[in-house]
Amino acid sequence: MNDLLNPKVEESDSSALLGLAGGSASTVSITGQIKRLGVSLVGVEVSLGTTSFSSKNTTSSTTNDAGRFYLDIPTGPATLQFSDGGTLVTIQLMVTPMGATVGFINNSSYSVQSLDVYVLGAEPVYLELLSSIPYDGLVIDSGIYSLITEEGFTFTFLEEVAYPSNPSLWLAENVSTNPSISFASPSFSKELVTIRLDGSLTSNQPYTITLNSGIKTDSGKSIRPTTIRFMTGELGL
Repeated sequence: MNDLLNPKVEESDSSALLGLAGGSASTVSITGQIKRLGVSLVGVEVSLGTTSFSSKNTTSSTTNDAGRFYLDIPTGPATLQFSDGGTLVTIQLMVTPMGATVGFINNSSYSVQSLDVYVLGAEPVYLELLSSIPYDGLVIDSGIYSLITEEGFTFTFLEEVAYPSNPSLWLAENVSTNPSISFASPSFSKELVTIRLDGSLTSNQPYTITLNSGIKTDSGKSIRPTTIRFMTGELGL
């Protein structure tokens, strides 16, 4: 499960409109989740700085129980950094008043998901995806595929997911894949959602799976739309 693709671009599409004055840089607030091999990274200090970790800016945020950071940051190119058990990770971003894009991460074991730009001082609250199989960058080999065919795709959230009256309709409205993957009806067990395959994956094929904002708690808290990119190897089908 440690074979990874290079991280792909993820772009936020916040509706917050924070204008630029005369084309000069403005300061916006951004948030995102840091994950290692698809699992939220809790309690790391994410700092806004330069490519030299020793000269980082004092602006920083410690990731919460969902691996989420919150930072005020100037628009334009930016570098985020953190140390995970001695491993220095550098994330290059392009930040605009409308969104943030991940350009590059220097270690493919790490990813940034659920990026958002929000109004200064108004931190958004989401139903958080803590971990998943598949996760962003996973290469599914025969061993992992055997596990998936037995247990399905699994998504673990921070809070209990509201049980839908029509699970099949919920699946159609809230989970999309490219290319198409045939699924059976999903099952719900508090914070865990399991979606079993109803067919086969194709060998040596890149896939995306997108979770949409209709995935909610009973109180109406929604997941931020999240796209997971993974690939299959030679599955020996």
